[in-house]
Amino acid sequence: MVTVTPKATETIKAILTEEKKSEPIRIFFAGFSCSGPSYMMGFDKKKDTDIELKVDGFTLIYEKGLEDELKGAVIDSIDTPQGPGVVVKVKSSGASSCGGTCSGCH
Repeated sequence: MVTVTPKATETIKAILTEEKKSEPIRIFFAGFSCSGPSYMMGFDKKKDTDIELKVDGFTLIYEKGLEDELKGAVIDSIDTPQGPGVVVKVKSSGASSCGGTCSGCH
């Protein structure tokens, strides 16, 4: 199950209000980084093959095939130079896409 922190909930609600959006927010696999799989979020329409989570005024969706990978995931708020945002944190499997030879991409 995916957990959304209270601060991330506030940030997401503010983004939805600012962008005047009401679509569900999709969590999707974005590729591999040195720390393992990476997930991002974006507005999208729900498909029949999606899992849907209602969270305090908004909806998160993701493909059923990602259920195991997102088990225990936490969506948290972050501060960036562009302003507040959110990040999907997953438990790392310990696998690395570059064999541990990378420096500084964590």
